[in-house]
Amino acid sequence: MKHIFRGILITFFVLYPFIVGWSLSHGQFVWVSGLLVVLGIVRLMSAKKDPMLPLTGLAILCGGLSLILKEHAWLKLYPVGMSLGALLIFALTLYKPPSMIERFARLVEPDLTESGVQWTRKVTMVWCVFFSLNATIALATVFAPTQFWVIYNGCVSYVLMGLLFLGEFILRKRHQRLNQTNS
Repeated sequence: MKHIFRGILITFFVLYPFIVGWSLSHGQFVWVSGLLVVLGIVRLMSAKKDPMLPLTGLAILCGGLSLILKEHAWLKLYPVGMSLGALLIFALTLYKPPSMIERFARLVEPDLTESGVQWTRKVTMVWCVFFSLNATIALATVFAPTQFWVIYNGCVSYVLMGLLFLGEFILRKRHQRLNQTNS
């Protein structure tokens, strides 16, 4: 049951821009606001230790403000807040190591070399730049027609994240290979 609920949450948040886009085009943003609050509260209450958990509060805040103020712009601001929140979380790990990417890397490779630690720190910085740019673009789309908001926040930003993730994976493997031959 826990896995089914987690799957529902992930699906909702991945499809969020499309759900919001549909609801706005049909004048039905109130139910999305309520759903965002409810799913945020349920995730907050059921989640274990997760470094990204503070972003759940953002879902509750945006959905709640949308309901209270009867203003759909709060729903469109959610991706901006997600990027800014991720930026803050990733950046804080640069000041209080291990860096976020090092934490992820150690899940697969617990005995990360010192050069691997340096590499993951640099990659965390790259993700911080990405989240800054993504938040800026997402904010610009809030003031654009809804279809631009949906296209960027529902497709383009995911593709960019995927490309960054894939590029980092390929470069990390190359970096590891070069460091093994130099040792």
